[in-house]
Amino acid sequence: MQAVLDDVVARGLTPGVAAAVVAADGHSERFFSGHKHDSDSDAVDADTIYDLASLTKLLCTTVLMARAVDDEVIALDEQPFARWPGVTVAHLLQHRSGLCAHRPLHELAIRARATGQQQGRDLVVDAVLGTLPEAAPGVRTLYSDLGFIALGALLERRREQPLDQLFASSSSSGLRFVCLGREGYHPCVSQVAPTERCLWRRRAVHGQVHDENAFAMGGIAGHAGLFGSLVDVEGAALALLGSIQQDTTLRAFARAHGERGLGFDKATPGGSTGEALGPASVGHLGFTGTSLWLDPDFVVDDHAPPGAAFVLLANTLFPTREGVLARNKELRRAFHRAAAGLD
Repeated sequence: MQAVLDDVVARGLTPGVAAAVVAADGHSERFFSGHKHDSDSDAVDADTIYDLASLTKLLCTTVLMARAVDDEVIALDEQPFARWPGVTVAHLLQHRSGLCAHRPLHELAIRARATGQQQGRDLVVDAVLGTLPEAAPGVRTLYSDLGFIALGALLERRREQPLDQLFASSSSSGLRFVCLGREGYHPCVSQVAPTERCLWRRRAVHGQVHDENAFAMGGIAGHAGLFGSLVDVEGAALALLGSIQQDTTLRAFARAHGERGLGFDKATPGGSTGEALGPASVGHLGFTGTSLWLDPDFVVDDHAPPGAAFVLLANTLFPTREGVLARNKELRRAFHRAAAGLD
């Protein structure tokens, strides 16, 4: 594994990488390579913090939604948004609402000079809820950030509490949002790996959320915004693995029929897991270079119970997003195949 990660760093797929294979009994094998941004910066280690991007959809919004369903605060079959008749909570979780993938709604906040403020958040949420679906619900699967922005807003409305506070009160993992209006930057910014050199922000994004719409919303959103180290993600992953191995709502979410689960992605041939994990594997990806996959049946060794989590954290966006999708896929496939002993 170490040689594989050293190789991907040497080939320039990412400045640095932190990775772990976590067994169901909590035993973790960790690997590190490279630096936070260039060869003159600190080496990546267990305390390096990454912008987790869309892992937020799984680790925050999906988990909180499952708890809301358990508490009968939200129902999967309800249609909570008036402008989207026929669109249920389940459609949104499964990316089958008919909503488009993305819209640059941060531009509304830029024009209003409200990025990172409550006004910016309101502008983005209102624009999302005013966006009409492009297809009838349930007809097609199209990965949509907009749907998860809506789910985050729904959780806040039903629970009568901001999303970052809801998450903090329900998680002991060390993962956190960075509230731009209250904190400005991550309190441990020197430990954070930077992301892209952003043209409209006129700097490398460092210690603040990279996602433009989440940035406009103040750093806290249902689709992006979480930060965490390898140790932090390991803790959240182990809890999630235990949930999907037991008779829980999250297990039902993970096993939902279709191309995707409810809030979970599924392994597919030619995908980022490199055909290394089993058919019951579920997880999620993050645009910044992050990845989390759970295989409830994977056997790490004969002395451990079945089940493993595969955590991969990188900042492939630094210094630019050019070619990032290809870099992400190559890095992820190499990691998973090495973790499973295939390469």
